[in-house]
Amino acid sequence: MQDAETAKSTPGTVLLSYGFRPFFLLAGAYAALSIAVWAAVFAWGMALPSDMAPSLWHAHEMLFGFTMAAAAGFLLTAVPAWTGTRVVTGAPLGLLVAFWLAGRLAFWMGANLAPLAVAIIDLAFIPALIAAIAGPIIKSGQVRNFMFPGLLTIGLTANAFFHAEALDWTEDTASWGLRLGIYVFVVMVALIGGRIAPRFTANALKQTDPDIEVRTDARVEKSAIITMVAALVADLAGAPPVLSGALALAASIGLALRMRHWQSLRTLDAPIIWVLHLGHAWVPIGFACKAASDLAGWLPADAALHAFTIGAVGTSVLAVMTRAGLGHTGRPLHAPRSMVAAYVLVATAALVRIFGPVASDDFLIWVIVPAAMWIAAFALFTVVFAPILMGPRPDGKSG
Repeated sequence: MQDAETAKSTPGTVLLSYGFRPFFLLAGAYAALSIAVWAAVFAWGMALPSDMAPSLWHAHEMLFGFTMAAAAGFLLTAVPAWTGTRVVTGAPLGLLVAFWLAGRLAFWMGANLAPLAVAIIDLAFIPALIAAIAGPIIKSGQVRNFMFPGLLTIGLTANAFFHAEALDWTEDTASWGLRLGIYVFVVMVALIGGRIAPRFTANALKQTDPDIEVRTDARVEKSAIITMVAALVADLAGAPPVLSGALALAASIGLALRMRHWQSLRTLDAPIIWVLHLGHAWVPIGFACKAASDLAGWLPADAALHAFTIGAVGTSVLAVMTRAGLGHTGRPLHAPRSMVAAYVLVATAALVRIFGPVASDDFLIWVIVPAAMWIAAFALFTVVFAPILMGPRPDGKSG
């Protein structure tokens, strides 16, 4: 571990010089690979190298493989900046990467491993990540950041519920654990998006209009977050549709109102900014889908989950990986055209996956088409950013 200001990128070790480098690269590649495998299984009946139900394998790997890698890259980079503490680098970072890779290999080799071995290997990564970020956060006394180790702990619990069913220790807990895991990342998107989107927007817009006002309302912020958590808890608790739908509607309205002073429309000429707004906007859209399903039956039950996962998580992950990948390697904060295309592909994939099944019964098309868009988006990210993430900063500085 090294101080944030003194961590030096040396030949052969640059990939392990900062948390965002290996984990963003792995997240991008795994997002494309795992969905390509899922599409082949779904469309052509390809056998998984695992005894697990394909739908459970797909959901687990998108959550605890792809999304957790992206979260690790963000937190291992953001926490040292927030707290002014040491960067996890070199061998300790390599060990974290090894834990993540071992979990993925366990799921790919599940047919040849005992379920308990798969569980132990897969569950090891999150505690290691918590250990890496919790100490600096606690020592800094920054109470507002305590939520991140807490959310990761809930994510670990969600994964444990998933494995408990695979081990025959429980019944019907895998799907519940996956839903809990999705909601952990929904909360992360809302919290992180609400923190960085207004700030980065203000920084960008004030360069051309110093008098512009980008602000947040503390009362609206608090009520929106509380209502969101209440809606998620109600769904996890199996509340009647009228209650869960009403809370989802309230959360959707509150989260949309939260954005009213963010000057979203003023960012349309800056893709690296508007994509942050779009990522957050998918959260109220997801709750609106939940309300439409529970209260009126206008959308299928899984519409909200795909708005949350493809829309909110997928878009936000691309947004953060792009910005951090450029900014922390000393490059201008301008999204390449290829990444703008990736943003549009993921957003379109979410729309097609949510509303396609409503338009016609050709379910296979409404799975394969958005899957292809998703694969293309993250393949673009991986190809464009692999040289950036694996190479030194052009200015010769650390990071």
